[in-house]
This record gives sequence, structure tokens and C-alpha cells, in this order.
Amino acid sequence: MERTEEDKVVQAGIKVVLGGTEYSIAPLVIKDSREWRKGVVSLLSSLPQYTNVTTDTPDEFGDALNAVMVALPDKVTDLFFLYAKDLDREEIEKTATDTELAKAFEQVVEIAFPLAQSVTKTMKHLAQ
Repeated sequence: MERTEEDKVVQAGIKVVLGGTEYSIAPLVIKDSREWRKGVVSLLSSLPQYTNVTTDTPDEFGDALNAVMVALPDKVTDLFFLYAKDLDREEIEKTATDTELAKAFEQVVEIAFPLAQSVTKTMKHLAQ
């Protein structure tokens, strides 16, 4: 569901569905959001190390597969629950699917980077 300008201004939470249950997640305040974004950058900046790994080096290939298929999803899950700090992680992990969590994480990312969106819009405006 698209957030309205009013939702953004009044800091309305987003609605996510996990384990078939709808939850509300409030935007983080600047201080907490800054730390959360650093975690996202740390995760994303680790990805290039796996781009040139081939099957020619089986141990490195296995490590890369483990990182991308196991560790990365676990880190995304950690990041999600760091943002959605009021949710009961233990209960949700018993009922939610990876697909639900992926969708919820996308929604969190959408509200977590409003300043980056503002910079992009400003650059477009200045380019005109």
C-alpha cells in the first residue's frame, strides 16, 4: 500500500503481514535510524567480495554460497527486527515465511531512506 504524504508527515507506521498477522511498524527516530542505516550499508558493502568467485575454487565457492544463501538472509532478518524493535521476533519466526519477511523488509527500506529520496529529487530538480 502506497504511503500518502500525510502518512509521512505524521510519522504513521507501515503495515506488514507476518505469519498471516498484520503488524504496525513505526518509523525510527533519526538517532536510531542512523545506526540502522549503517547496518544496511555494512551488509550491502560486503556483497562485492562474492561477485568474482567461481567453481574453479570450490572452497571459496562454497563460502560464497553460504554467505549469500544463509548468512545474508539471516542478516536481513536481524536488520528487520532491529528496525521493527517492538515486534516479538521469537513468535513471528515461528509463523512467518521468508517471503513475508522479504516483503516486510522492502516496506521498511521504503520508509528508512527518505533523505536519500529527497536528495535524488533535489538533484533532478537542479538538473532541470
